[in-house]
Amino acid sequence: MQANLSLVVHNGTIITANRLIPGGVVVIENGFITHVGEAGEVQIPSGSTVVDAKGAYIAPGFVDIHCHGGGGVWSWEHPHTFALAHLKHGTTAILPTFTYNESREQVRDGLKTIVEEMDSGKPFVEAIVGIHMEGPYINKKYGAITSPIRPVDPTEYEEILRVAGDRIRVWTLAPELEGQEAFVNAAAKYQISLSVGHSEATAEEIFRFVPQGLRIGCHCTNASGTTPSPSRYGGTREVGVDEAVLVHDDIYAEVIPDSEGVHVRPLMLKLIHKTKGTDRVIIITDAMPEAGVNNGQGSDLNWNHLGHLAGSRLTMDRAVHNMMRHAEVGLVDAFRMASLNPAKVIHMEDRMGSIAQGKLANLLIIDEEINIQGVILQGQIVSF
Repeated sequence: MQANLSLVVHNGTIITANRLIPGGVVVIENGFITHVGEAGEVQIPSGSTVVDAKGAYIAPGFVDIHCHGGGGVWSWEHPHTFALAHLKHGTTAILPTFTYNESREQVRDGLKTIVEEMDSGKPFVEAIVGIHMEGPYINKKYGAITSPIRPVDPTEYEEILRVAGDRIRVWTLAPELEGQEAFVNAAAKYQISLSVGHSEATAEEIFRFVPQGLRIGCHCTNASGTTPSPSRYGGTREVGVDEAVLVHDDIYAEVIPDSEGVHVRPLMLKLIHKTKGTDRVIIITDAMPEAGVNNGQGSDLNWNHLGHLAGSRLTMDRAVHNMMRHAEVGLVDAFRMASLNPAKVIHMEDRMGSIAQGKLANLLIIDEEINIQGVILQGQIVSF
C-alpha cells in the first residue's frame, strides 16, 4: 500500500497512552508518525496533505486479537473481506481467529488462505497482522462446541506450525489436557503468546506455562470452570481459571463488553478492571460473521443453532463504547485496553497500539461516543 509521503492530522484532541492532548497535531511521513504534540509546538511540513479533525478525538487504531468473522464471512475463508469489514469500525490490526469446530483439513486450508492473503499486497491487507488459534486443544466441557474436540496431536500442531509458524500470534489451549507440555514447548519456539481458555485447569497447571509464553486469560468469565467441581468443602468456592488469571501479574484478561452485559456483567467488568488494572485488560470482540452486518437486529450477541452463546456481533468501536459505559472508564484507559495492551501481548507494541513517534500511523478520528469519523492505516486515508 502506498502511503501519503507527508500527512498531517490536526485540530483534534489526541488520545495518547497516558493523557489527552487538546489542540493536537500528528505528523506522518511515509506511513510512520514523526511528531506528536500541541498546535504551535509541532512544525507542519510544507506540501503535506492536511486532515482536519474538526474538534473530534484523534485516537490509535484498535487491535483486535480475538475475532472469528465479520462482514458476513469467516475470517479464515475470506480474510481480506473480513479485515475490511472491521477496518470500517476502526480495527487497524486484527488476528483472524479459528474456532474449535473446524476440521484438521479446514484449519490447514484456512491457514494457507490467510498467509497467502497477508502476502498478497491487496489494499489495506496490512490490517491483518497475524493469526489466533482458539483450539482445537480445549476442554470439551466448555464452550459452544458443535464438532468433536480432538486430543492434542503432535502431527497436527507440527503441521500447523510448518504452515503458519510465527504468523500465529496467539494460541488458546486448556492446560490440563494430556500432551500440552510438548505442544507448549513446540509453540514457544515461535514466540506465540498462549491463552488459557475453555478450560478447568488449576492455578498451578496454568502458572507452569507462564515462562513459556502463557500471557492471556481467554474471554474471562466465559467457558471456564474450576477443579475440583463441586468444591472440596461445602459452601465454599474453589479457585478457577478466571481467579487464577486475575491473581497473576503477568497474565492479561480478555473481556467481551457486549451492550447487554451478557458475556461479562457490568459489575464483573468493574471487578476485572479493578483487580487487573488498566495495563492488564484487553478488550476483544470474539466476533462472528454477522459482525458489522446490518440485519435489523439491535443485539450484539450471537447464538448458535443449539441456542448457546457463541461469540458476538460486536465491532471494536461498540465494544469500547460498552466498556466505557459498563466499567466507567475514560478514553485514555479504554484505548490502552483496546489498542496498546493487545499490541503488547502479541509483541507488536513497538509498531502500533498508541500514538507515538516512530510507530505506524494507524489512527482514528472519533467522537466521544466512539463513532468512527475517519480511519488512517499506515499513513493512508481509508475510504470505503
